[in-house]
Amino acid sequence: MVIPLIKRLLLIPLLALMLYLFIGAMEDLTLIYDNAGKVFFRDNAYFDTGSKNFVSAIYLDYRLFDSIFEAGILLIAVSGVMFVSQHTIQEKNANFMLDKYKTPDLFVTFSRLLYPIMLAFGLYVIIAGQIGGGFQGGAIVATAILILYYIDIHKTIGVRTVLVIVKVLFMLLIIVSFISLFTRDAVFTNFITSEDLRLKAVYLKLMNVIIGAIIAYGLVGVFTAFLKEGR
Repeated sequence: MVIPLIKRLLLIPLLALMLYLFIGAMEDLTLIYDNAGKVFFRDNAYFDTGSKNFVSAIYLDYRLFDSIFEAGILLIAVSGVMFVSQHTIQEKNANFMLDKYKTPDLFVTFSRLLYPIMLAFGLYVIIAGQIGGGFQGGAIVATAILILYYIDIHKTIGVRTVLVIVKVLFMLLIIVSFISLFTRDAVFTNFITSEDLRLKAVYLKLMNVIIGAIIAYGLVGVFTAFLKEGR
């Protein structure tokens, strides 16, 4: 009984020390904080990119290289999952996890009703890039596509086909990102030189569609690879 009590008493000064260090660190941040970046985006993002959503302006224009790198990581993940899950053993029922006879009828009916709603909402989020985005919309579309697996097992897509599609889309993303080299003499930025903000927004929507497709197919490929692995 004495030892647990001592441990609890020692915990109080330890927590106090951690609180003191945290407060000190926060004070240091207030001294070195520089809001120049925030001010720049506030004053220039809309006129430079045509996006009222500064997040979209940053990840599709100012820091497009980061978004391309993130899409590349997904491509590597899909390739890695395919490599890990491949095997030469012929399973008796490689689609056992997708057996529609093991899925309750209520779930199948609910999936049929939910599928078009989720697909439409995901496409809306992708296309309305200024208030949504390709990453979020792509994840929603992938979820809608995966719902089809529970409705009809024959609607599944081959993971190798998915990998090819993701590779093509990733190359398209890089090509579009480099068009600005010829129009603005700079890469990874909006290639539309017009001052019309509505035309500039077309670039954002195009990039959101490409990124959304990469995310959707990539996630579907990863999930399908695990389901069809059959072990």
